[in-house]
Amino acid sequence: MTSKAKISSVVLLITIVALIGYLTFGLKQTDKYKVEIISLEGNTHLSKENYLHHANLLERNNYKNITLQIIKDRIEKHPYVKQAEVRYDGNKKVSINIIEKKIESILMVDDTQYLLTDNLQVLPLLPDTKRIDFPIIINPSDKNFRMLSSLKKNNDLLVASKIITGMKLLSTELHEGLSSVDMRSGGDILLNFSFLDYPVIIGRDNEIKKVVYFNNLWNYLKGKEVNNIMEYVDLRYNGHVYLGIIQETLEEGEKQS
Repeated sequence: MTSKAKISSVVLLITIVALIGYLTFGLKQTDKYKVEIISLEGNTHLSKENYLHHANLLERNNYKNITLQIIKDRIEKHPYVKQAEVRYDGNKKVSINIIEKKIESILMVDDTQYLLTDNLQVLPLLPDTKRIDFPIIINPSDKNFRMLSSLKKNNDLLVASKIITGMKLLSTELHEGLSSVDMRSGGDILLNFSFLDYPVIIGRDNEIKKVVYFNNLWNYLKGKEVNNIMEYVDLRYNGHVYLGIIQETLEEGEKQS
C-alpha cells in the first residue's frame, strides 16, 4: 500500500469514527431537550387527556428529565395503543401521533365486557371509551383467557370473528345492524340484528356460506311485510332456508280460510 493510500485510509477511518460519535452524542442530546408542552393526535377510542393521564404526562410537573424514548414507552404501554411516533418540534414542544389497535367486537363473559381487536387480542373495556357500538359475542364455549392475549386458538371466538368480518364485507347495513353473535356455549349459533324482531339461526359449519345466503335473502326480504310475522330464519339445513311464521298468524289465516 502506498503512503498516499495509507493516509487516505486513516482520514476515512477518522471521519467515520467522528461521524459515529457525532450521531451518538447528537441523539442523546436530542432526547434531553427540555419539554414543557406535549400534544397528542390520532386518538379515537379515548380522549387525548385520557391517554396522557395514563402515561403520567398530563401535568408539566412530570416532565422533568423526560426523554422522547420514555414518552414513547409510556404511551405504547396503553392497551389501546399499537404504536406511537414521538418527535421534538422545538420550542420545548413534543408531538405524539398514536396508531390505535383496531376494535372489531365486544366479548361478553359473565356480565363483564371486553374488547376484541381485528387480531383477536382481548383488551379491557376502559371507562370513557368513546365508541362501543360493536357487535357483541356472547356465550362462547371456552371462557378461559388472559388479558392482552390472542384468542386465535379459541375456536368459538375465531368463528364469531369470521362471521362479523364476513358480514362487514358483504353488507354495511347488516354489519351495522348486527347486535350480537350468540355462540350458545357450543350450540347452534344465533345472529341478532337491531332492526329485526327475530333471530337468524345459522347452526354450525359453513358459517360464512350461510352468512352469504342470509345476505341474499335479506335483499329480498327488506321492506316487505313478511318481516312483521316472522319468528326466525333458519339456515342450518344444507343450503335450504326456512322461515318461521308466528303461530297466531297461521291460526288467523286458517280461521279466515
